[in-house]
Amino acid sequence: MKRFILFITAAAISLSAAAQPAPADPGCKMPGRPGPKNMEQLESAKIGFFTTQMGLTPEEASKFWPVYNEYHKAICDARKATRDNFKAIKELASKENYSEAEMKRLMIRYTEECTKDDELERLYLDEFLRILPVDKVARMYIAEEEFRAKMIEMWKKPGQDRHDRKP
Repeated sequence: MKRFILFITAAAISLSAAAQPAPADPGCKMPGRPGPKNMEQLESAKIGFFTTQMGLTPEEASKFWPVYNEYHKAICDARKATRDNFKAIKELASKENYSEAEMKRLMIRYTEECTKDDELERLYLDEFLRILPVDKVARMYIAEEEFRAKMIEMWKKPGQDRHDRKP
């Protein structure tokens, strides 16, 4: 009987989370990653996983998901800017003669973007703590890492072991 109630509760929470509006940018799109249809499936799996791991009530989920989607988009944008700045540094460094002033400008911009990422993390921590109890916010961070690890495992080539990778 306990299992049945637990199953019904998990299903209800998952359905309420799935009913939340989809994010405008469902994820950090990177080359070689899933396309739009797969991103929707990935987001649905993520919503279900997070909702279950965090133990969100329907009311909490309705407050959490819009803030989380905003947070995720802001973090993705900041990390993309950081990657773009790093690429610019790498391209300039590959040239034989480059301007030290230009390199310094790029490095300053790169470190500013890295700082922006940290500032966003801190800002949104405060937002999450306003809408959820601290234990559920902690479980959100744990769920993010566990979900990320599961996705990495899923995307690995069959037979490839973590220790088999070449540096």
